[in-house]
Amino acid sequence: MKLIPSLAVASAIALLACAAPRAFAAAPPPPGAAPAVPAAPAAHAAHAKRLPAEHYLRPPQIANVTVSPSGQHVAMLMTSDSGRRVAAVARLDKPGQYQTVAAFSDANVNSIHWVNDKRLVYTGSRPGYLLSEGEAGVFAVDLDGEDQRQLVAWVLTTEQTGTRVGTRMLPYGWFLHDTLDNGSDDVLMVRLSGRELGDPGSSQLARLNTRTGVLRNISAGVPSHADRWLLDASGDLRVVRVVRDGRERLFWRPVGSDEWQRVDDRPENAEDSLEPLALEGPEQLLVLTRNGRDASALHVYDLRQRRVDPEPVAALEGYDLSSRLVMNRRKGTLLGLTATAEQPVNLWVDPRLARVQARVDASLPPGRYNQLICGRCEDSSTFVVLSHGDREPGELLIYDSAAAKLVRMGSVRPWLTEASQGRRTTHRVPARDGLPLPVVLTHPPGQDAKAPLSAVMLVHGGPWLRGSDRLWEGEAQFLASRGWRVIEVEFRGSTGFGWKHFRAGWQQWGLAMQDDLADVLAWAGNEGWVDARRACIFGTSYGGYAALMGPIRHPDAWRCAASYAGVTDIDLLFNAKWGDLTNQFKRFGLPALVGDPKTDADRFKATSPLQRVAEIKVPVLLAQGRYDRRVPPEHADRFMSAARRAGVQAERVDYEEGHTWISTNHHADFMRRLEAFITRALAAP
Repeated sequence: MKLIPSLAVASAIALLACAAPRAFAAAPPPPGAAPAVPAAPAAHAAHAKRLPAEHYLRPPQIANVTVSPSGQHVAMLMTSDSGRRVAAVARLDKPGQYQTVAAFSDANVNSIHWVNDKRLVYTGSRPGYLLSEGEAGVFAVDLDGEDQRQLVAWVLTTEQTGTRVGTRMLPYGWFLHDTLDNGSDDVLMVRLSGRELGDPGSSQLARLNTRTGVLRNISAGVPSHADRWLLDASGDLRVVRVVRDGRERLFWRPVGSDEWQRVDDRPENAEDSLEPLALEGPEQLLVLTRNGRDASALHVYDLRQRRVDPEPVAALEGYDLSSRLVMNRRKGTLLGLTATAEQPVNLWVDPRLARVQARVDASLPPGRYNQLICGRCEDSSTFVVLSHGDREPGELLIYDSAAAKLVRMGSVRPWLTEASQGRRTTHRVPARDGLPLPVVLTHPPGQDAKAPLSAVMLVHGGPWLRGSDRLWEGEAQFLASRGWRVIEVEFRGSTGFGWKHFRAGWQQWGLAMQDDLADVLAWAGNEGWVDARRACIFGTSYGGYAALMGPIRHPDAWRCAASYAGVTDIDLLFNAKWGDLTNQFKRFGLPALVGDPKTDADRFKATSPLQRVAEIKVPVLLAQGRYDRRVPPEHADRFMSAARRAGVQAERVDYEEGHTWISTNHHADFMRRLEAFITRALAAP
């Protein structure tokens, strides 16, 4: 990789400077509210001409927006004409005047973070899934682009050629963990080393000076295999979590002690599990737990008494809270958190920030999610606002709370107009056993009224994660722009909707999880949203598995099935020749969530598309990344061989990709193939 020296941002990426930021005039606001700001100019009607796939799939023009601790500067990643991502910085009072501080001639800047008000740390790598020595690393740079230093070289050793002397540059195995916001030039680095049964062995947390390269270990004596590290407001390591051998254990080192105490020990994936998030005081730990509720909430865990305060700090009825906290890091106190209901929401503990949020929300179009981005939020009077909607892919604004004024900076995806995008609506649909299933429909632009349109069901991967919410989503919008109603289902086993919803999906691959998809399709047909006789199913990873199982489990429901990186044989999750699932997960996670290869062998055969491929009577499109280690190509290879022998109408395309898309060109090529494939299948008699 070759670093490009600091330079003024070229016109290709100075999109926010092209139109100087302006304050929008508005009628006087009601007392205590900010003046209203109209949305960005929109087209008069949805585009008659279909937009190319790249418009929906290419990286955002602006990403990773972050504000300096004092709130005077903003840093972000911007995409140049060449497609390379660079890091740029501007003053918040002059948001149109950007300067690049980090760029490569042949690689991307992947993330950027403030170390202090003058210094930043960033990561970079060449795009792709095959990492060669020297193609990536961690770097630091000053606000003005000076004093560049490489902190981590992703090479196996940093010894000088022909000597046994190493440099202060760290080798591969060290990763950026966090910043400190304590005024120093230090950051936190974590090292994963050793291999035991295919899993990371020991781990180490250290402070690294980004100017001198001096490394100081702060995790001596910590229990091995820690995967969560929590520091107190003074910067001392106090709490670690270890997930090992099917158990989740919490360890605490009290102030004034060098001994680590085990303060909690319970089964992994237990209903009452504790997820440690942050220390709020010397003996108070903020955790996510259910504590008798169905949905997880934020509670205080008393480390000395080893008990959970039954009164939650924050809760959201019907939804699990997430781990995204906003803290006063100098005092170690909670300011607020972000959760996701039908879409993300901000829950502020700090009253002043709650008032700022209310004024911003009142000033922007209803239904938006408006994220406040600040350095030290407790002291901030100026905020960057990232505003999203179901049709708005994202716009950036600056809010001056003292002047109650919003200034629009620009759009995250300026090549898309809000009017060209389809509405997204949320619904709750009962499964056949009564379990409520959250559903998102993406409607073709201008067609959000009920009408029996052809449909595409888009199944999320995981499957143990949250699939979607009401905000803009690229693949769904692309498919909807082609005239299809797109259906996304939070089938049982998805997370974010409480324990009952998650637990109902255990060991239900190809069974009740599959029935949920068919039940929602039937609902959409009965409600008049879609023509249920004209529907295809598509997904990635677990979603690809569900797509392939669809015409097996419910042969009358689907006209075609498409999969990218889909699991085709459940047994291969346990014994694939080439994969990155850890032995710990295979021993303790998969048996609980999916089943045991020995005792559940008959069920695995009945619910594996590879074993029942001959039953598929509809066209199949199979795509695979050649370097996929999560679902190795062996899945696709075996399935295609069996499909050919069985006479199934199946086509396959391979890409120089891994488990997820890196290249926009590859992704767009596949989506165009998918469009043509679905069009042919739905046009067939």
